[in-house]
Amino acid sequence: MTDAFERWLNQGHTTIRNGLLEHYGALGLTETELVFVIQLQSYFNQNIYFPNLGEIALRMGKKEAEIFTVLHALIQKKCISITSEKDEAGMVSDRYSLNPLYKKLSLLFERENDRPEGDKDEVNLLEVFQQEFGRLLTPIEMQTIGEWLDKDYYSKDIILEALREAVLNQKYSLKYMDRILMSWEKKNIKTTYQAKEESKRFYQSHHAPVEEEWDDEEDIPLFNWLES
Repeated sequence: MTDAFERWLNQGHTTIRNGLLEHYGALGLTETELVFVIQLQSYFNQNIYFPNLGEIALRMGKKEAEIFTVLHALIQKKCISITSEKDEAGMVSDRYSLNPLYKKLSLLFERENDRPEGDKDEVNLLEVFQQEFGRLLTPIEMQTIGEWLDKDYYSKDIILEALREAVLNQKYSLKYMDRILMSWEKKNIKTTYQAKEESKRFYQSHHAPVEEEWDDEEDIPLFNWLES
């Protein structure tokens, strides 16, 4: 056994809760923020509670200013706190704490357990959207999906059908989906069968995309969902 390999073995390991790896997206964390949390935990395991951000930047291949921005974002999201503690000699030292993050994770589990089995659509939908979009959803996007369920009372199936339409048209936008859902609601379309029939009707009656005035920020959609 070489000295380098032995040193590598003696570095130990870092334990991360599987619940965090599974639900960090639902907590609003980006992948970079998750890696930063793991880096902090690795220092905590060595009893280093206020590590140098420059060292973490080197580990992550980032600039120190970028890591400071990540830390600030996690503090703003109430996932990390900074506390001050006195030791036996009366010396005050600062330390980072991940307790706020783990409390948020615990509350997420409690909310899931408190819901009836058939009322866990929001969590499942978030996972489907992230898979289809190929990225993590933003907190605003998560809130929009939650409002579709809790305020607009759209069914999970009709939301998934609107997602299918958006993906087929390569429109990875919740604003685009919202227009589809509002159009279907206006036409009293409640089931996926009705939605698919409506799509067929559009396709058969429009041999080319129908141009309509939209926001400058978005492309013209394939179907005119707001047609009366």
